[in-house]
Amino acid sequence: MNRNTHTPRAIALAALISLSFAVPLAADEKAYPGVLAPATVRPSKAGALKIIAKGGKAQICGRDGTQVQLRGMSTHGLQWFPQILNDNAFRALAVDWGSNVVRLAMYVTENGYASNPVVKDRLVEGVRLAIKHDMYAIVDWHVLSPGDPNAKDYALAREFFREISALFPNDPHVIYELCNEPNGNRPGVSNDEAGWRQVKKYAEPIVKELRASGNQNLIIVGSPNWSQRPDLAADDPIDDANVAYAFHFYSGSHLPGAYVWQKVEYALEKGVALFCSEWGTSEANGDGGPYLDEADAWIDMMNRNGIGWINWSMTTKSETSGAFRPYKMGAHEAASLDPGSDGKWAPDELSPSGEYARARIKGARFVPVARKDASTVPIEHAEEGYATFPSDFEDGTRQGWSWFGGSPVQSPIIVVNAGGSKALGWAVAYPEAKPEGDWTTAPRIMVSNVNVSRKTARYLTLDFLVKPERASRGALRIVLAMAPPSLGYWAQAEDDFVIDLEDLASAERTADGLYRWRARFDLTKLKEGKKLKADTTIRDLTVVVVDKGSDFAGTMFIDNVRFEESPR
Repeated sequence: MNRNTHTPRAIALAALISLSFAVPLAADEKAYPGVLAPATVRPSKAGALKIIAKGGKAQICGRDGTQVQLRGMSTHGLQWFPQILNDNAFRALAVDWGSNVVRLAMYVTENGYASNPVVKDRLVEGVRLAIKHDMYAIVDWHVLSPGDPNAKDYALAREFFREISALFPNDPHVIYELCNEPNGNRPGVSNDEAGWRQVKKYAEPIVKELRASGNQNLIIVGSPNWSQRPDLAADDPIDDANVAYAFHFYSGSHLPGAYVWQKVEYALEKGVALFCSEWGTSEANGDGGPYLDEADAWIDMMNRNGIGWINWSMTTKSETSGAFRPYKMGAHEAASLDPGSDGKWAPDELSPSGEYARARIKGARFVPVARKDASTVPIEHAEEGYATFPSDFEDGTRQGWSWFGGSPVQSPIIVVNAGGSKALGWAVAYPEAKPEGDWTTAPRIMVSNVNVSRKTARYLTLDFLVKPERASRGALRIVLAMAPPSLGYWAQAEDDFVIDLEDLASAERTADGLYRWRARFDLTKLKEGKKLKADTTIRDLTVVVVDKGSDFAGTMFIDNVRFEESPR
């Protein structure tokens, strides 16, 4: 695997970054004996999966009628982290982790299949790798935003499932997941019986078409409210004997015994087959935790009831739920998604969540490796102040701006004079060896709970300045993201602002020797066709500075973050 070579600047930054890897031990496994489980049963033995009613409950079983529990991992979006699709990784997952299933997350939107058809080829590659390594493969049609699987964005669903089922006709390894997480993202589905009827209206024709073409594979169907309402499906199930219903949970947000748990228990009692096609050790946003005691309780319940489960996700993305070590500036490089020819990731290449998931898939005890703090020196930021917009930082505070929790850069945030006024600044040194994923090395700085609307303004504009210590090649790509609650808490400007570091000579220079640009983002043009109306509330604003093959090291600044009605 690649090893980063840190510059003296980056090494010095390590002394300023405090990254604690202290992991809370999971609860005493004696309290949750179901977390220790027999080894998984593979397709070569179990064969095609079918749902059989036993003792008043529906169970997923193999060809001989014996119950089969699926335990495994999900990829992250195949448009972002396709590097996991390699022979060594699938061998490690099957042999070293003991997984008998892998979920292939094919987003339809967010630069997924609808606009980027190559991700279907990646999914097909993943299915073939799963078959080679004796695992079941879940073909995940990843409905997320918009939240209604009937939305025009998902118009290719029937054609897609027709094509995949023709490529793998009635293949016992293949499981179809028809809609990941139906939800209220506009156009969405409501969290009630009417919402489930919309999901069922979408799913039934695909189920019938698969059956008519001879495909008797197990099918999983999601439920409203981000697949948290299997009870709705249990009250009005699809008329097919081999359909299971999905539920999802994140152990920091969906606590044992609470809302989602209760819906699962209800659906079990009603006698439908359930499958947990996505769960994580974090909060629902992917960060916070890991919450391992709560995860133990969930796994104990699922294992005792024979419910199959999939952990989210095989990625180096800097979020708690990611299974592999992410890049952290000045601390450590990202792990490779190819473990090498020995077919094993070393323990320190896994994140705490990845370590935990591996143990629970194996049905083994969880004994975390010792992880040391990168530094004992705390990060000292400028005073936070209050969330303020427009943000000019002239009061000497950060005006509410802080690092996004999963930002791979966490250097001290300063407020200093830059370019003739006070500005918000931070140090960054991008690595020479570039890890997978565009955002894996990108500083992500945000102002939370600012709650503004654009009104008559068309643009969000900010001054971006740099004081480079090194900048001779590549580019910087500035991304604007927002969290409007009515748009599913995520929207991204269609066009990024790109700075060519090989053409710095053409940039404006300030009196104090900095390079300055005015980065402007058109708020009437958002990705995924989302619409930011004049009165749409924007809860948070996030600025992301993506490395595009650059050698940049130095200090970055933002200033005068504001709305504008027209370009100046």
